[in-house]
Amino acid sequence: MSKAQSLIEQFYQEEQQRMAEEATYSPLEISTSSADMAIINTISKRFSKDKTLLVREALSQALLDMFSALDPVERKMLAKDADELAQSIAAEIAEEQGLDSLEVTGNNWVQQDKLCIKAEKKAAKEEADRQAQMADKVLGQEEAPMAEATEAEEVDSYTDEDSETELLAEEETAQVEPATEEQSTSSIFS
Repeated sequence: MSKAQSLIEQFYQEEQQRMAEEATYSPLEISTSSADMAIINTISKRFSKDKTLLVREALSQALLDMFSALDPVERKMLAKDADELAQSIAAEIAEEQGLDSLEVTGNNWVQQDKLCIKAEKKAAKEEADRQAQMADKVLGQEEAPMAEATEAEEVDSYTDEDSETELLAEEETAQVEPATEEQSTSSIFS
Protein backbone atom coordinates (compact mmCIF):
# COMPACT_ATOMS: atom_id res chain seq x y z
CA MET A 1 0.00 0.00 0.00
CA SER A 2 1.38 3.41 -0.94
CA LYS A 3 1.65 6.34 1.44
CA ALA A 4 -1.28 8.04 -0.27
CA GLN A 5 -3.43 4.93 0.14
CA SER A 6 -2.50 4.61 3.82
CA LEU A 7 -3.39 8.27 4.29
CA ILE A 8 -6.87 7.64 2.83
CA GLU A 9 -7.21 4.60 5.10
CA GLN A 10 -6.32 6.81 8.07
CA PHE A 11 -8.98 9.33 7.01
CA TYR A 12 -11.61 6.56 6.93
CA GLN A 13 -10.61 5.43 10.41
CA GLU A 14 -10.75 8.99 11.76
CA GLU A 15 -14.17 9.46 10.18
CA GLN A 16 -15.50 6.25 11.76
CA GLN A 17 -14.10 7.25 15.13
CA ARG A 18 -15.65 10.73 14.86
CA MET A 19 -19.02 9.26 13.86
CA ALA A 20 -18.89 6.83 16.78
CA GLU A 21 -18.13 9.70 19.16
CA GLU A 22 -20.83 11.88 17.63
CA ALA A 23 -23.33 9.08 18.17
CA THR A 24 -22.73 9.27 21.92
CA TYR A 25 -23.46 13.00 22.13
CA SER A 26 -26.88 14.27 23.05
CA PRO A 27 -28.11 17.30 21.14
CA LEU A 28 -28.52 20.52 23.08
CA GLU A 29 -30.00 23.67 21.67
CA ILE A 30 -28.89 26.83 23.35
CA SER A 31 -29.24 30.54 22.86
CA THR A 32 -26.39 32.81 23.74
CA SER A 33 -25.72 36.52 23.84
CA SER A 34 -24.34 38.26 20.79
CA ALA A 35 -21.12 39.02 22.72
CA ASP A 36 -20.65 35.33 23.56
CA MET A 37 -21.41 34.33 19.98
CA ALA A 38 -18.91 36.90 18.75
CA ILE A 39 -16.09 35.46 20.86
CA ILE A 40 -17.04 31.91 19.84
CA ASN A 41 -16.84 32.93 16.17
CA THR A 42 -13.59 34.84 16.69
CA ILE A 43 -11.84 32.00 18.53
CA SER A 44 -13.11 29.35 16.12
CA LYS A 45 -11.82 31.37 13.15
CA ARG A 46 -8.48 32.09 14.82
CA PHE A 47 -7.76 28.43 15.56
CA SER A 48 -9.67 26.95 12.61
CA LYS A 49 -11.95 25.06 14.98
CA ASP A 50 -15.52 24.04 14.38
CA LYS A 51 -17.82 26.25 16.51
CA THR A 52 -19.73 23.23 17.76
CA LEU A 53 -16.54 21.53 18.95
CA LEU A 54 -15.31 24.74 20.55
CA VAL A 55 -18.55 25.25 22.47
CA ARG A 56 -18.63 21.56 23.45
CA GLU A 57 -15.10 21.75 24.87
CA ALA A 58 -15.76 25.07 26.62
CA LEU A 59 -19.00 23.77 28.13
CA SER A 60 -17.30 20.58 29.29
CA GLN A 61 -14.57 22.56 31.05
CA ALA A 62 -17.08 24.95 32.61
CA LEU A 63 -19.09 21.99 33.92
CA LEU A 64 -15.95 20.53 35.51
CA ASP A 65 -15.29 23.85 37.21
CA MET A 66 -18.88 24.14 38.39
CA PHE A 67 -18.87 20.54 39.63
CA SER A 68 -15.68 21.06 41.65
CA ALA A 69 -17.22 24.15 43.28
CA LEU A 70 -20.16 22.17 44.69
CA ASP A 71 -20.34 21.31 48.38
CA PRO A 72 -18.46 17.99 48.82
CA VAL A 73 -21.46 16.11 50.25
CA GLU A 74 -23.80 17.38 47.56
CA ARG A 75 -21.15 16.81 44.88
CA LYS A 76 -20.93 13.13 45.84
CA MET A 77 -24.69 12.65 45.57
CA LEU A 78 -24.93 14.55 42.28
CA ALA A 79 -22.00 12.60 40.81
CA LYS A 80 -23.77 9.31 41.42
CA ASP A 81 -27.03 10.65 39.96
CA ALA A 82 -25.23 12.09 36.91
CA ASP A 83 -23.43 8.82 36.15
CA GLU A 84 -26.68 6.87 36.39
CA LEU A 85 -28.40 9.40 34.12
CA ALA A 86 -25.50 9.19 31.63
CA GLN A 87 -25.99 5.42 31.42
CA SER A 88 -29.70 5.95 30.83
CA ILE A 89 -29.11 8.56 28.09
CA ALA A 90 -26.53 6.29 26.40
CA ALA A 91 -29.07 3.44 26.43
CA GLU A 92 -31.69 5.72 24.81
CA ILE A 93 -29.26 6.82 22.10
CA ALA A 94 -28.27 3.20 21.43
CA GLU A 95 -31.93 2.24 21.10
CA GLU A 96 -32.60 5.14 18.71
CA GLN A 97 -29.68 4.06 16.53
CA GLY A 98 -30.58 0.37 16.68
CA LEU A 99 -27.47 -0.59 18.66
CA ASP A 100 -27.27 -3.10 21.50
CA SER A 101 -25.41 -0.68 23.75
CA LEU A 102 -23.36 2.45 23.60
CA GLU A 103 -20.33 3.38 25.66
CA VAL A 104 -20.76 6.52 27.76
CA THR A 105 -18.30 9.20 26.75
CA GLY A 106 -17.27 12.25 28.69
CA ASN A 107 -16.68 12.54 32.37
CA ASN A 108 -17.26 9.85 34.94
CA TRP A 109 -18.60 12.12 37.67
CA VAL A 110 -17.98 9.72 40.58
CA GLN A 111 -14.34 9.52 39.51
CA GLN A 112 -14.27 13.30 39.09
CA ASP A 113 -15.58 13.64 42.66
CA LYS A 114 -12.70 11.48 43.91
CA LEU A 115 -10.24 13.69 42.03
CA CYS A 116 -11.83 16.78 43.61
CA ILE A 117 -11.51 15.27 47.10
CA LYS A 118 -7.88 14.43 46.44
CA ALA A 119 -7.20 17.98 45.17
CA GLU A 120 -8.97 19.49 48.19
CA LYS A 121 -6.92 17.38 50.61
CA LYS A 122 -3.73 18.35 48.81
CA ALA A 123 -4.68 22.03 48.90
CA ALA A 124 -5.52 21.79 52.62
CA LYS A 125 -2.18 20.10 53.34
CA GLU A 126 -0.30 22.75 51.35
CA GLU A 127 -2.14 25.49 53.24
CA ALA A 128 -1.32 23.87 56.57
CA ASP A 129 2.33 23.55 55.53
CA ARG A 130 2.37 27.19 54.42
CA GLN A 131 0.87 28.32 57.73
CA ALA A 132 3.38 26.19 59.66
CA GLN A 133 6.23 27.77 57.69
CA MET A 134 4.85 31.23 58.40
CA ALA A 135 4.53 30.39 62.08
CA ASP A 136 8.11 29.09 62.16
CA LYS A 137 9.26 32.23 60.41
CA VAL A 138 7.39 34.48 62.84
CA LEU A 139 8.65 32.52 65.84
CA GLY A 140 12.18 32.61 64.44
CA GLN A 141 11.95 36.39 64.12
CA GLU A 142 10.60 36.71 67.65
CA GLU A 143 13.37 34.51 69.05
CA ALA A 144 16.09 36.60 67.39
CA PRO A 145 15.04 39.89 69.05
CA MET A 146 14.62 38.02 72.35
CA ALA A 147 18.12 36.56 72.00
CA GLU A 148 19.49 40.00 71.13
CA ALA A 149 17.68 41.50 74.11
CA THR A 150 19.11 38.82 76.40
CA GLU A 151 22.59 39.48 75.06
CA ALA A 152 22.08 43.22 75.51
CA GLU A 153 20.91 42.67 79.09
CA GLU A 154 23.98 40.56 79.75
CA VAL A 155 26.21 43.29 78.32
CA ASP A 156 24.32 45.91 80.34
CA SER A 157 24.59 43.89 83.55
CA TYR A 158 28.26 43.23 82.87
CA THR A 159 28.77 46.92 82.20
CA ASP A 160 26.83 47.82 85.34
CA GLU A 161 28.92 45.42 87.39
CA ASP A 162 32.10 46.88 85.90
CA SER A 163 30.86 50.38 86.59
CA GLU A 164 30.09 49.48 90.19
CA THR A 165 33.53 47.91 90.58
CA GLU A 166 35.17 50.99 89.06
CA LEU A 167 33.13 53.28 91.32
CA LEU A 168 34.10 51.25 94.37
CA ALA A 169 37.73 51.34 93.29
CA GLU A 170 37.54 55.11 92.77
CA GLU A 171 35.93 55.56 96.19
CA GLU A 172 38.64 53.48 97.81
CA THR A 173 41.25 55.44 95.94
CA ALA A 174 39.59 58.67 96.93
CA GLN A 175 39.54 57.58 100.56
CA VAL A 176 43.13 56.45 100.41
CA GLU A 177 44.40 59.53 98.60
CA PRO A 178 43.35 62.09 101.17
CA ALA A 179 45.02 60.07 103.86
CA THR A 180 48.12 59.89 101.77
CA GLU A 181 48.05 63.59 101.20
CA GLU A 182 47.65 64.20 104.92
CA GLN A 183 50.49 61.85 105.63
CA SER A 184 52.63 63.45 103.01
CA THR A 185 51.68 66.90 104.20
CA SER A 186 52.31 66.08 107.78
CA SER A 187 55.52 64.39 106.95
CA ILE A 188 56.67 67.40 105.05
CA PHE A 189 55.81 69.70 107.85
CA SER A 190 57.06 67.48 110.52
